[in-house]
Amino acid sequence: MNNSVPLNGAWKIKWCDDNHGRPEQYVGVEADETLFYDATVPGEVHVDLMRAGVIGDVDLGVNAQNARWIEEEVWVYRRQFHAPPQAATAKASWLVFDGLDLDAIVYLNGEEVGRHNNAYTPCRINVAGKLRQGANTVAVWLESGLFGVSDKPGEAYEWWSINHKLHKRAWLRKPQYQFEWDWNPRLINVGIWRPVRLEWADAARLDAVTVYPELADDHSRAKIHCRMFAENVTGSDLPATVRMTCPETGASVEQDVTLPAGDSRHDLAVEVENPKLWWPRPHGDQPLYTVEAELVVDNEAVGSVKRRTGIRSVKINQEPHPEEGRYFIIEVNGRPIFMKGGNWVPPDMIYHRIDAPRCRKLVELAVEANCNALRVWGGGLFADHAMLDACDELGVMVWHDFLYACAKYPLNDVDFMHNIEAEATFAIRDLSPHPSLVLWCGNNEIDEAFYNWRGQKKNPYPHYAIFHHILPVLMKDEDPSRPYWPGSPYSPDHENPQSKICGDQHPWEVSIWSDAENIWAYRKDVSRCANEGGVLGASAPATIRQFLPEDERRLHSRSWVFHDNAVNFRTSPGLCYEMVENWVGMKPEEMDFDDYLFYSSLMHAEGLKEYIDNYRRRMFSSSSAIFWMYNDSWPVSHGWTIVDYYLRRKLSYHPVRRAFQPITVVPAVEREHVLIVGVNETTADWQGTVRYGLANLSGGLPMDESQAAEIPANSAAQIARIPMAQWCEIGTKKSVAFALLSDGDGVIAQNRIFVEKFMDLDWAEAEISVTRDGDHAVFSSPTFVWGVCLDLGGETDVSDNAFDLLPGIEYRILWAGDRELPEVVRVGNLGA
Repeated sequence: MNNSVPLNGAWKIKWCDDNHGRPEQYVGVEADETLFYDATVPGEVHVDLMRAGVIGDVDLGVNAQNARWIEEEVWVYRRQFHAPPQAATAKASWLVFDGLDLDAIVYLNGEEVGRHNNAYTPCRINVAGKLRQGANTVAVWLESGLFGVSDKPGEAYEWWSINHKLHKRAWLRKPQYQFEWDWNPRLINVGIWRPVRLEWADAARLDAVTVYPELADDHSRAKIHCRMFAENVTGSDLPATVRMTCPETGASVEQDVTLPAGDSRHDLAVEVENPKLWWPRPHGDQPLYTVEAELVVDNEAVGSVKRRTGIRSVKINQEPHPEEGRYFIIEVNGRPIFMKGGNWVPPDMIYHRIDAPRCRKLVELAVEANCNALRVWGGGLFADHAMLDACDELGVMVWHDFLYACAKYPLNDVDFMHNIEAEATFAIRDLSPHPSLVLWCGNNEIDEAFYNWRGQKKNPYPHYAIFHHILPVLMKDEDPSRPYWPGSPYSPDHENPQSKICGDQHPWEVSIWSDAENIWAYRKDVSRCANEGGVLGASAPATIRQFLPEDERRLHSRSWVFHDNAVNFRTSPGLCYEMVENWVGMKPEEMDFDDYLFYSSLMHAEGLKEYIDNYRRRMFSSSSAIFWMYNDSWPVSHGWTIVDYYLRRKLSYHPVRRAFQPITVVPAVEREHVLIVGVNETTADWQGTVRYGLANLSGGLPMDESQAAEIPANSAAQIARIPMAQWCEIGTKKSVAFALLSDGDGVIAQNRIFVEKFMDLDWAEAEISVTRDGDHAVFSSPTFVWGVCLDLGGETDVSDNAFDLLPGIEYRILWAGDRELPEVVRVGNLGA
């Protein structure tokens, strides 16, 4: 039964202030619409004004800075619509806005009918008795939120940004990153950013539906739970039937119920014998079950939904660690899973523009990079269903923060408390069907801040109950199928939230704190579950040229600086510039622009490789290598990501892909040896050959050993070692330690380790030859070659990039036989 009329499409918008018209003048039935701009709903004001030519493209140059006035105006949206007779005469009629950003007053035919101030949750306003049959005018008085919190305290609720005195983001339930983060400019969104519709009912409606699995310990059977929330609008008890069907199992269950007036909840479940289990990649398949829920009154379906879900169990293993502290391992279906991936932030600074194809493409690129996990960071948005659908289908686990980051939140305000309770309840129910969502986490870096950061004596712990009472209780009541973790990072037993030996960690010693540009500091880090840490590097030249005006394509230009990462400014002349100078030995200001972009990108790749290699070799003493961050929200000069705003693979993309291979090898220096560690993430023991040794940079293999190797399933194991004394005798500035894994199909993994900085190595000339072997291109060189680059701009379709050549050892990449052989555009060898 379709009791709904969409109100999307063409609307009008107008900015208002006290000097050039008050919003009250434009919300009535009559208004001079020649004073308005055309707008599209769903939409956002910046987008409409770009379309109208009022402001420039906010992704380019400094246009985002020039558009800041938009957040400081009140906006009126309006349109006319036709209400059918059944809507005007129904017992209940609603105007439903799925996304209002942010403080809104809704008017129908000039009369105020409702208010809303949460961008994450729908606004549903009952307009029964006020809706006219035929022509109606709806108007929305809307502002970004700044006016609504203008008289709220600011300084007491944030400790790291003086700008909080102006915008007071902690009071505003909208994505926090838009108020400026190191990787995103200040661009405060405002608009009707999700669909709008008119709905009506004479009996009842189906509201939310929660779906989650319950798996027996022996995996022989399961239940799929379906919890239906209904609203009875008749004012008295109403007989009804709730029905749940799971077509893949042939199971169906229904129950006759009496709906009390108002809201009610009804629980159903179907039994599944010998269920097909959902697994993260590469541990198994991702079978999905369909759940159809239906609410029937008088033999007529008044509401129905269809959801897909998967059957799996999730647990956090925190058993005692044999050395000290505890483990922190995500177990799916009783099996420990090593999490590989990056942090997901909203893929656009204007989140209305995030669409399903973009979400799916980003997840597909993550899978191509051998990721099996993404962390949805707490300063952004709740995950889009399109993103989670892709993760469900492709076996990518999602660690999901609730939306609180790096601030104190005013739970001591009663209205705020009720607002965030409704928000969390909506999100938990809405996202419950997705098996890929394996964990809800309370916040980002708030517990750590109170333990380690400055300024905590003023207004201490105003939000403590959000993360340690409200959210865990809601999780227990609403969705017991997935664990809740209070914050990230967080440690049990009253330990420092950044303790390396329990809980989860954000190892920011590199890039921010004590070892700011020392990427090798990762080599000693024993974090049990590293899920945020990373390294900065320049974006691809094609991306740089896309967002920088032609006359500003240089270091330190105004637009370059505006698009730069704030962390770069923690040092002078800048962390990224120091990284290149201190590791490569070149002064950035004296380098050719493209040379700088290449070496900055190559150091970014090196840093992420160090991060990943360190934690993977420690599997499962460490159980995660989730880096900061996976994707961008806008085009940047320097960034953390491996996929940029324009969906280009950055130079670091393929080194990360290789480091995340299900079977790989990692050389690691431990005291008097270089340990050769094999990593096998698959479900079967691996057997093959390990070749390892020392290679002179100028050519030759003074140590070259091969032996049979076995790596047990889902584990890491030492399979060989090289005495450091032997390497020192050859000369660590003249050589590199290496390892390769081979099976019957050839080399499947190659890696190396240096102990001298790149600028201190005795580089030799690269003498690269490229030949064809069927559907492969084969590279070789008599000398060592660092960072063979086939695509610096991010424009060419290549199966591998930024790889090394060991002297006299072939390196093969997939390359279609009908393509011209690839051209090497750059290599890292210094001074050669």
